[in-house]
Amino acid sequence: MPNGEDVRLKVNHVKSKKVEGTLYMMSERMGWMPKHKDVFTISFDYCDIKYHRISSDQKSKIRLQIVCYNENMTTFHFCNPVGLDAQKKDRDAVSDLLKTLLPEFKTMMDQALEVKTKILNENKTVYQLYKDLVISGLVPADDFWSKYVDFDKLTESTKKQNTGISGAFLTNIRPESGDNGGLIYKLNTDTIMSIFRTYPAIREKYEQNVHTGHMNEADFWRTFFQSHYFTMDRMNPSHTRDLFSDCVQRDDDNMHNEAEKASRKAMAVIAPETNDTSEIGYGVKENASELTGKIDQNKSLIKRFNFHSTMILKSTLGTDTNNDTSTLNRSETNADDDDDDNVAKKFKPDDDFQDLQTELLEENQTLKLVNPERYLRAPTIDRTQKNSVPQIPTNLNYFKQEMINWHANTELNLNSHLAHKIVKDLTPGGALMHGTTAQTLSQIVPQNIQEEMQTIYVSLSELLRHFWSAFPPSSPQIEEKIHRVHETIERFRETQVNSFKEKVSTDLLTDFHLAGHMEDLIDIANKKYQQWVKTLSSTTTTGRT
Repeated sequence: MPNGEDVRLKVNHVKSKKVEGTLYMMSERMGWMPKHKDVFTISFDYCDIKYHRISSDQKSKIRLQIVCYNENMTTFHFCNPVGLDAQKKDRDAVSDLLKTLLPEFKTMMDQALEVKTKILNENKTVYQLYKDLVISGLVPADDFWSKYVDFDKLTESTKKQNTGISGAFLTNIRPESGDNGGLIYKLNTDTIMSIFRTYPAIREKYEQNVHTGHMNEADFWRTFFQSHYFTMDRMNPSHTRDLFSDCVQRDDDNMHNEAEKASRKAMAVIAPETNDTSEIGYGVKENASELTGKIDQNKSLIKRFNFHSTMILKSTLGTDTNNDTSTLNRSETNADDDDDDNVAKKFKPDDDFQDLQTELLEENQTLKLVNPERYLRAPTIDRTQKNSVPQIPTNLNYFKQEMINWHANTELNLNSHLAHKIVKDLTPGGALMHGTTAQTLSQIVPQNIQEEMQTIYVSLSELLRHFWSAFPPSSPQIEEKIHRVHETIERFRETQVNSFKEKVSTDLLTDFHLAGHMEDLIDIANKKYQQWVKTLSSTTTTGRT
C-alpha cells in the first residue's frame, strides 16, 4: 500500500505477465503491486509516460498498454471475475484518468524543459558546468538544477505562457475509410484537450455522459462526429434528439453576449448613448425581412467562424471559458453592464483629459541664506571658544620657535630629472621591466579568452569543492565518490585545461601562464589523492596481517 500518497484510483484483478495484482493510480505516478505483497514491482511516473493505448472492444482480452519515452512498454490485463463488462469498466476508468493526468504532466514537462534549454543556451558557464557535472555522472540532473542553478535569477525575464491552440486544429481530424466502408476518426490527447478548451459545452457533455458511465468514450466521440453540432450547416438539424442539440443555442447566446460587450466597449469612446451597431461584423444581427435562405446560411457560417476564433482567443489569454457554457447569471450581467457604464462615463466628449492639459509650472520658494559660506562648507567650529584671547600670543611665539629650529634634510633627495628617469624605467614596459608592457593584463588578453578562462575556473572550482569536501571519508560511498571525482578532475585536465593551455600558447600570451594556477590546483588535489590511496593501502595491508 502506498504510504503518504493520494490514491486516485484502485483497481483489483489486474494481471501483468500472468501474475495477478492491484493497480494503483496516484497523483504523480501509477504502480502495480502483486497479490499478497506490499511493495510495487512496477511503477511509472506520469511525466515518463509517452502515451497509452487500449485493446479493441472486439478482442477477447481487455488490456491497456503503457508506452514510456524510453520505449519501454508494459501491458496490463484486466480480469475482473464479474464479467467482460466489469473488465471494460475498470480499463476505461484507468484510461480516462490517464487522459486527464498525462496532458497536465506533459505541459509541465514541456515548460520545464523549455526553461532549462533556454538557460543552457543563454549561459555558457551553466552549460559548461552541466557538461562537467551531469554528463560526467558526478551529480544527478535533478540535484544540479536544484543546487547549482538559480531559476529566479536566470528566468526573471521569462514570461510564463500557456500552450496555444491552432485555429485549424479541427481540419487535422481527417476521417479514414474503415474495412466495413465506414469512417474512422483518430483522436490524440492534444486534439481532445483543444476541443475541450475551445468548446467547453462538449467538455460538459463529456463529463455528464462518459464520467457517469452512461456511454463509453468511443461511443461519445462517434456520436459527436455524427451529430448536427459537428456539421458545417446548422440551419436544418437532422433530428431533434441530438445529444448536442442544446449546444448550438448555447453558442448563439454566448456569441451575442461577446458581440454586445465588445461593441459597447469599443463604441463608448465615440458615442456611447447612440450605439446601435452592437452586432455589426459578428454575423449575429438578424433582419428576417432582408435575408434569403442563402444569405442566412452564409450568416450562420460567419457566425461559427467568429465564435471559433473568439473561443480560441479566450483560451489562449487564459480566460475561463467554462463559465460560458451556461447562460450568464444576473450578477455577472450586472457586472458587465457596470463595466460598460464605467467605460462610457470615462470617455465623454465633454470631459477634460489630464494627459492633454498644459502642464502648469509650480512656483518654488526661493532659498534665502544668511551665511552662504556656512551652508556650502558645512558648519564650522568657533575656535574663539577653545582658545582664549590671552593664550594666542603664547601659542604664536611657540610656533615661531619651532620654525626657527627646523632644518630640511636634503642629503637623500634626488633631483627631478633623475627621479623621473627611475620611475619611467621601473614602469611596466620600461627599460628595467623586461617581459612587461604598459598595458594591463585585461587589455592584453582577448575578451573571449577571459570568458573561457572564467568558465573553466567555475567548473574546476566546483569539482575541487566536491573532492575536498569528501575528506576525511566516513563511509564506502564517500570513498567511491573520491575515486570518481578524481577521475573526473583528471579527465577535466586533459579535455579542458590542457586544451586551454595550448590555445593560449602564443607569442603574446605565453609569458603570462594563464593556465598555471589551474594546474597547481589540480596537482595539489592529485597529491592529496595519492597520499590518501597510499594510506588506505597500508591500512588494508595492516588489517590483513
